[in-house]
Amino acid sequence: MKTLHRNWNELLNDCIQITLVCGTIGIALKFIAFFDQRVYFPTFPNLLDSAFLIISVTYLAWKARKHTRRK
Repeated sequence: MKTLHRNWNELLNDCIQITLVCGTIGIALKFIAFFDQRVYFPTFPNLLDSAFLIISVTYLAWKARKHTRRK
């Protein structure tokens, strides 16, 4: 059987990237569900969503930038 990851760090990195991408898509779909409605968004969940999106974009951009520099 062919191995997909050479070590545990590569596996962890892939799991983190999958979690961040799926979470970002989930947050986007949550906001789409509220179109054409007046909805009150509480501060605390909004704060967590915003923090998650900032961390997600920063991490994914850093990883993409890191891979383009090597070539």
